[in-house]
Amino acid sequence: GIGGKKSALARASAVGWSGEVLFDTFVRVPERVTDFRTRVSGVRARDINSRNDEAMDHEECRTAVGELLMGKKLVGHALKNDLAALMITHPREEIRDTARYKPFMRATGRSGGKLRPRKLRDLVLENLGMKIQVEGESHCSIDDARASMELFKSVKGQWEKELAAKSKTKRGTK
Repeated sequence: GIGGKKSALARASAVGWSGEVLFDTFVRVPERVTDFRTRVSGVRARDINSRNDEAMDHEECRTAVGELLMGKKLVGHALKNDLAALMITHPREEIRDTARYKPFMRATGRSGGKLRPRKLRDLVLENLGMKIQVEGESHCSIDDARASMELFKSVKGQWEKELAAKSKTKRGTK
């Protein structure tokens, strides 16, 4: 947007449990884009141009992603941002956000009591030994999605156990 203050959805990607690409498209941006952040995003002007027949309109993308996610667990990193860009919601109990999983967060503040999300790049390197989002190279949303899925898979058993225990506590049946 004007002055580079507003972000826009430029690409949407989704992978399955085994990393297979389920959805990947550029999204046409109807407004004037002032900063493509190509060095970070990998998105170029031609990818989201209104004349690009291979790109989807925002509403078309929003509908397609919503249908794809229906009845499924959503795994990713900092999903609040992605859901906001897509202007969709997903049932909270079906979201597995690696940015919000407490064992992956870092303690900050005077007494270390405040938890803050960590960068996907750092979590993946530390927990899986994989390098993504290499400095000086553009990011790939498919690589990020695959990395988030692998990170989730590495702790899935414990994560689901914690959620089940939390759910039982909420229902009052310890």
